Amino acid sequence: MQNQVLVVFFFSIFTIIFAQNSFAENSSINIDNTFYEKSDIISIWGNAPANPQNSVFVTIKDDSGNTVWTEKLLLDEKGEFSTLVIAGISNWAVSGNYDVMLESGEIIETKTFFYDSGPQVNPPSVIDEYYISQEDLILTFTIASVTVVLIFVYLARNIILRKKTKYDEEDLASKKDRDYEKYHSDWAEEEMFGSHKSTIDADELRDMYNNKSLPNYYQILDLPANASTIDIKNQYRKLAKQYHPDRNKDSSEEKMANINKAYEVLSDKKLKSEYDKFYKLI
Repeated sequence: MQNQVLVVFFFSIFTIIFAQNSFAENSSINIDNTFYEKSDIISIWGNAPANPQNSVFVTIKDDSGNTVWTEKLLLDEKGEFSTLVIAGISNWAVSGNYDVMLESGEIIETKTFFYDSGPQVNPPSVIDEYYISQEDLILTFTIASVTVVLIFVYLARNIILRKKTKYDEEDLASKKDRDYEKYHSDWAEEEMFGSHKSTIDADELRDMYNNKSLPNYYQILDLPANASTIDIKNQYRKLAKQYHPDRNKDSSEEKMANINKAYEVLSDKKLKSEYDKFYKLI
């Protein structure tokens, strides 16, 4: 009985040793070079015996034993595997010796190569071609901000340096809707400060009436004869915006001149009073 136990024991030991030797003989890992620089392609291949998962792990570790890359690879029908790795793909911050390990539960095979991380020491990413520090970013942002401010000041220099006029100092209704700035010009002059000079007088109105050439200024402005001063001003602004040649290509200077003349007469209290006397006789 003891002899049978001894036979079984030695047979088991022999089987384990044979299996280990057989597995070791059928396992290998290879790399195409022993020196790599950043972004170089590392070709890894080898073979391993079949296992329940039909796969192996290939791992790369640095001098300190830190894992910098690992991948699970499937075995083909012949028990072979292969893969490609970009040197420096992640966290390969230090130059030195790196180990490529074939793993399947336990480390089976190991290959060693030297990796040169380049001139940068501990960069944020060894595969980045360019690296900008936080200080550089702050400096760049500051320069860009100052440049934008200077451009704005240059473009707005006329507004900043412009001296205030009498119009700026007055509290005028035209400031609210900006009509004065948009339409106050030689062709649309508005009596702002009492300096408006009429180009027509009562005598001229009388002569036009006698010659039967007195225009119907109310009709020109499309207003009733009892229109108020505010109605006249608002209607004039409306027509000036509509028919000024700069805004309406189909309009004519003659039409705009007639609108200006009608507004000049009807917006002046004295001239309007004189005009209304003759207008009632038409």
